[in-house]
Amino acid sequence: MRSLKLFIAASKDTPDLPGFFQVKYGGEFAARKFLPHLTNFKHAPMLCTKTCYGFRQKLPLDFSEDIAGIMLFPSVLPELIDDAEAYLKEPLPSHDIFIAVGVHPDILIELIKQVPDAGCKAVIVPREDPTWLDASLVEKLKSLCETKGLEYAFPRPFCSLSKGKFKYINNFIDQFKVGKPNYRLVTDEEGNITDVVVTHSSPCGATYHVAAGLLGVKLEDMVDVANKLWHSYPCLSSSRMDPEVDDSPMHLAAYINLYAAREAQKHYREGSPC
Repeated sequence: MRSLKLFIAASKDTPDLPGFFQVKYGGEFAARKFLPHLTNFKHAPMLCTKTCYGFRQKLPLDFSEDIAGIMLFPSVLPELIDDAEAYLKEPLPSHDIFIAVGVHPDILIELIKQVPDAGCKAVIVPREDPTWLDASLVEKLKSLCETKGLEYAFPRPFCSLSKGKFKYINNFIDQFKVGKPNYRLVTDEEGNITDVVVTHSSPCGATYHVAAGLLGVKLEDMVDVANKLWHSYPCLSSSRMDPEVDDSPMHLAAYINLYAAREAQKHYREGSPC
């Protein structure tokens, strides 16, 4: 199968604050985590530690050529937008997967209506903040996607994205190596970790930060060390309580990454580094 092309929509990463009858959709996750991760931090190495950056540069993690286009919107917008199409000032690029991160619902709906004309096959809208999408809106978006013949996923948070019934989303996970984090450990005879093979990283890139920091760590200590490493790579998912799951996206992300560490510890391999 040919390489999938991404079209990414996001809010701008600005300090602007909303006024009366306005709302703010944060652009920090896309600007500081997701987009740098997809381009291997080549434009923003300062957003990654030196250890992590060095670890990443040995791997084919720059997907710049597979990003068909990026469309950014103001972070502060009216609560209700009557003419969302007016915010789409450029033609949509030809693409396979549309990813919307922190986009105003009215603009998001208009984009989903238009992306099939640009060749889109699947829509992914991560729920990093409970204010971005509520249950009612998700059901509306699912219905719209089904009407348009689009695959869809609304992972809460983004690092919960897993394979399922949709072919293009499954291929996206494999091509870009993102979604629910998974990695394998290699140890020497003394139980020291000599290599970490990341099969899938959380979309923010935290899994590579963890992997780089685990080299040389004792297998018996790696879960605690991995947990500390994850917390030192600031998670930008919201700490707001999501009433649908009675927990915050940030807390859910912590559980997901802790589970990945425990699974890696269980299924380690002794031998030479890969």
